[in-house]
Amino acid sequence: MPDQFPRDQAARDRFRDDWNRNFAVSANAGSGKTTAISRRLAALALAPEAATRLRTTAVVTYTRKAAREIGRRARQELLARLQAEGRTDLAPLDHLEQTFFGTIHSFCLLLARRYGPGLGINLNPQVLESDDDEELWAEFLEQDPMQFARLNPRQVDAFLRHAPLEDIFDLARGLDEATARQLAAMRPPAVPPAPAEAVLVRIRAAETKVKKSQARLAANQALAADWARRFREETGFLPIAKPDGTAGGIDALFDELFRPLKAWLAAVAAVLAAELAQRYRAWRFDRGVQTYADQIDAARAMLAEPSILDQIRRDGWRVLLDEAQDTDAHQFEVLVEVTRPPGSISGTWPEQGGAGPRPGHFCLVGDAQQGIYGSRADIRKFLYHIKAFTDGPDGEHLSFDVTFRAPRSVTEYLNHTLKAAFGAGHPHNLGLPPGDGAPPPMLQVAYEPLVPAPASPDGTVGVIPLKPPPAGVTKVDLLLAEEVRQVARFLATRGPGAVGARTLGEICLLAPRNDWLTTARAELEAAGLKAALQTRFTRHGDNPAYAWLAGLLAAVCDPTNTFEWVGVLREVFAVSDALIAGALRGRRGFDLDDPAVHGGPVAAALGVVRPFVLRVEAEGEPLGRFADDLIAACDLRAKAAGVDPTGALGEELDRLAGQAANLGVEGAGPRDWLRELLARLDDGRPAGKPDPDAVNLLTSHSAKGLEWPVVIPLGLWRPLANRPQSGLRIIHGATGAPAVYFDGSSVPAETAESRDRERIREHVRLLYVTLTRAKRVLALPWGPGFAVRPGSFLDLWGADLSALPEVRAAAPGGPAGDERVPAVAPASPVDPARFAVLPRRVLPHQLAEKPDLARAARHESALDRPAPASVGDEAIDYGLWWHELLEFTPWGGAEELIEAQAARRLAAAAAGFRERGAAEWRRLRTGAAWRELNADRWRRQAELGVLAPIGPDAWIDGVIDLILHDPAADEVWIVDWKTNQRRAGEPDAALLDRLVAEYRPQLQAYGRSAAALFPGCEVRLSLYSTVVAQLAEIEPAT
Repeated sequence: MPDQFPRDQAARDRFRDDWNRNFAVSANAGSGKTTAISRRLAALALAPEAATRLRTTAVVTYTRKAAREIGRRARQELLARLQAEGRTDLAPLDHLEQTFFGTIHSFCLLLARRYGPGLGINLNPQVLESDDDEELWAEFLEQDPMQFARLNPRQVDAFLRHAPLEDIFDLARGLDEATARQLAAMRPPAVPPAPAEAVLVRIRAAETKVKKSQARLAANQALAADWARRFREETGFLPIAKPDGTAGGIDALFDELFRPLKAWLAAVAAVLAAELAQRYRAWRFDRGVQTYADQIDAARAMLAEPSILDQIRRDGWRVLLDEAQDTDAHQFEVLVEVTRPPGSISGTWPEQGGAGPRPGHFCLVGDAQQGIYGSRADIRKFLYHIKAFTDGPDGEHLSFDVTFRAPRSVTEYLNHTLKAAFGAGHPHNLGLPPGDGAPPPMLQVAYEPLVPAPASPDGTVGVIPLKPPPAGVTKVDLLLAEEVRQVARFLATRGPGAVGARTLGEICLLAPRNDWLTTARAELEAAGLKAALQTRFTRHGDNPAYAWLAGLLAAVCDPTNTFEWVGVLREVFAVSDALIAGALRGRRGFDLDDPAVHGGPVAAALGVVRPFVLRVEAEGEPLGRFADDLIAACDLRAKAAGVDPTGALGEELDRLAGQAANLGVEGAGPRDWLRELLARLDDGRPAGKPDPDAVNLLTSHSAKGLEWPVVIPLGLWRPLANRPQSGLRIIHGATGAPAVYFDGSSVPAETAESRDRERIREHVRLLYVTLTRAKRVLALPWGPGFAVRPGSFLDLWGADLSALPEVRAAAPGGPAGDERVPAVAPASPVDPARFAVLPRRVLPHQLAEKPDLARAARHESALDRPAPASVGDEAIDYGLWWHELLEFTPWGGAEELIEAQAARRLAAAAAGFRERGAAEWRRLRTGAAWRELNADRWRRQAELGVLAPIGPDAWIDGVIDLILHDPAADEVWIVDWKTNQRRAGEPDAALLDRLVAEYRPQLQAYGRSAAALFPGCEVRLSLYSTVVAQLAEIEPAT
């Protein structure tokens, strides 16, 4: 019989019970780190000093959902401990409720509110989601004068001669305050460098022996000579020229010719972008708006004030950082500095030997092997802090290597085959040698072997055999479709039991790219299988069909916009940059009156689109017909079929054409359609919901932190192509200093090589995440006809899948969704008869006579329970949307802020209920309920979490939609939003009476909780019906 406790139990016990020690915990995939954190918090809540310690304890993780889950699990652990010890005093639970659970950004906001009032920091900002500032950015650009003071006018004019100002916009929009400040301090030379005559001589002397390339080489030589002449003699727009082809080494010569100018342009662009970014930040702050990066910047600015920093430190903040591998350098800086001793000089630990965090004040938990977000985090910082705790006196390193997820067969196979992928035998795992003769440093994280838990099942690792693809199928897109077709046929003919699943919903297909999953869904559905694409959003702007039409409309609606025309020619008509540059030579734009003057493919493309420029202003033309004709004229359907043989892009074209037809019925024209597309560019469509009868489809990134009984990775043989990037780019060096480059060819070879190696190292870690999601069966599609491509998961892995047997059904273990967690070793034998009965956990919607499905969907504990089939998703989605609208409403704020927030939420609403949402929002805003709820006397809290006893054997665990408190009048008011539709012929009064009867128990349970939270206050209970636009009072429980 295996040992009852995992072999790393001693490390887990130390982490749980030693609160006066700093720990850096490396936690393998499935090692139960959420449970370990929850148990540490529960143990701390039972300590005599809990009241003071937990009041300044912050549990910080990457998402709000993860923070809520840790808080929920900590409360469960604490209740179990209280019951096991026979304690009836609930003070420890009150202490735990004082703990901060949230993201790093919300913790920074808490610090600002508590310590920064005197610094002019906005203490109640409207916080934008990370990708939600498109409309704000567009509004800023529209009002900004585009005047630049940090450079002289001649420098700005010289820059604009070679590059449009729009080239700096994306760079400026993404700069944080610290990087903008560094770039703004750059001082580029006063004038751009002229083309070097020596390089021009070598271009003129270039030769090729390939006859069919000689004419092209001559054209390139003429292009270089003409460009140099125009640089000297003319003043018009002169973009960087690109050669057509490589004959005679012309591509390298062009790179050498333009390298000095590109470096100058990049330096100027850096300063211009920094100045624009600083103006954008100031403009946002004037409007009371902050991004996540702004919140980090504000906290860092506050910590730069020695008196404030010391006050924070004297208050004794303790930080427990989860998912530490996803934390960037600035975030680490904030979290570390607040935990160091008062008087410590900022930035001196651990690099300069300064005092580290005080004992027991800083713990981090993470897994370097799951560091897969290089675009936002720095794995080196995480490893650096692990090393500091391992080598220094300020803490120690613990390892949780036991996995409670992966079965024994999976852990054994991965330990045998995957370790080498992380080893020094692969050049990409190494850095470049720091000097001549110096050995290259090892930069890949170490592979930590997985140890199965004592009770882990054997499980299965095997292959789903693939037959060779049909002859002629060689493109990777078609090969992937063939692979999924065979997997779908395997599941459809043999059933989910063939891979050890009880239902299709226990199976998850994982892939590293969203578009691979689109292919997978189409093939599964073609085989008659339901598929639930679980990626959170598919951004409209990332869909080629959407981008084509948005670009075409932008061009035809503004024919003088050369920037948009260049994009259309390049992306829609596949015209080369060299031909576009040639067509613009000596011109300020394209001649739409006589496209033939440009010649060749440019003239042909302009001739296709030109009629639509004229039709934009035509009165009475149906927009639907305009859209259909534009799609047909540009042959977008054939282009879509060539790009995506699954037909998904063609379906998107159909959807957009239908959208245009619907808008046209309302009187809209092409310009209105363009505005609609641009407004939705960064919006996304929510993914499919979990369904027990549907195969789950997720990206490997989205799967992090999740698990399924059966996992099937797709496209293991397919290369993970690097996403193309064009235009200006910023790269932070090893020291963190930023450098701006004009384009990819401008990046130094060593820098490009280092970045490519880190990208591949991250792909190896993504492979680890992909392979460690299975609880019972890891089924690997494989067949000799699917050759392993360089840069694919299998190429990086190196495993010989041919040695694996065909997957066989594994007997399911416990109930679906069961999570095993490490056992807690009791200090001494305990008599179970002494235990009190553990209270029932009651969710608010369970108290209603008719379940509130929107509330059930919002509650994290109900996410795994699908709504009844008789209830449409739209009703639930509308309820969720309304609750979120009111949750983020800036109560008591300026009218324009309230309406701007509502407009953003309405824009994000599903089309099916957007009209209803707008109408019901307007009725709330103009009715008596709004005047009462928005009165100045109230202090408000939206979405207030509640965990409180409602009886001797039951606790309510829920969320109050809106709670208002008037301290002067000793009055508390609870409001619950109800979006229920009326029944046929039901008058307003009857609907309100029905809602009151159905939800009275739920509101009264909230009322009992509020009475305990606000002793001595009168508690009012109301529900607000969006349909009736009225509040209905409910009497408190007696």
